[in-house]
Amino acid sequence: MNHFKYSYYIGALILLSLQIACQKKSKQDKVQVTATKVIEKPIQDTVLKERISPKRSKLDSIDHANAQSVLESDEVTKAYVKLTAKDSIIHLHSNIRIDHRFFGYEQADIGSKKLLLFSIFTNDVEDNPYQLKLGAYYDTSGLGSKGSKLKYVGTKGDFVQAKFIDSTDIPVCTIYFEKKWVEVE
Repeated sequence: MNHFKYSYYIGALILLSLQIACQKKSKQDKVQVTATKVIEKPIQDTVLKERISPKRSKLDSIDHANAQSVLESDEVTKAYVKLTAKDSIIHLHSNIRIDHRFFGYEQADIGSKKLLLFSIFTNDVEDNPYQLKLGAYYDTSGLGSKGSKLKYVGTKGDFVQAKFIDSTDIPVCTIYFEKKWVEVE
C-alpha cells in the first residue's frame, strides 16, 4: 500500500513540474514576440499591419525629457530683437531658473533639417550631441564668443527668419526659428 502511495505522489510531482515548465516556456515565448513586433488583428477588409516597437536611444530619451520639461514650464526664456537698435541682432540671455529649448531650422518648417539649438540643458549643449551644423548653445553669448551672430530678416508664416553671420561678418545661411521663441520689439 505504501508503494502505491509513493508512486501517486511522485506522479503528481512530475505532472506539476511539467506544468510549471510549460508555463515558463510559454511566458518566455510571449515576451520574445512582443519585444520585437506587435501584430494588430485585421478589421474587416483591412490588411494585416505590423508595428515594430521603437526602441529609444539615449539621445532620443534626453531629447524627449528636455522637450517635455520646457512644455511643462510655467515660464520660459525667449530670444528678442530690438528693431529700433538698427542692427537687428537676435539676443538670448539664459537664466538657469527659467527653461528654454528651441531649434533653428533650414526651412520654415519644424520637419526640416535642424541647424542650431539654444537650450538651458547641459546634455543638449555639451559636445553638440545632436551634431548640428551650426552647433548647440546655452544662449547667444556662445555664438558671440566665436564671433558669430544672428541677424533678424523678417517673418515667414509662423517663423522668424534670420541670417547666421560668421566671424568674418559674412552671412553663412538663412535660419528659421518658431515665432513663439522670438520677441520682436
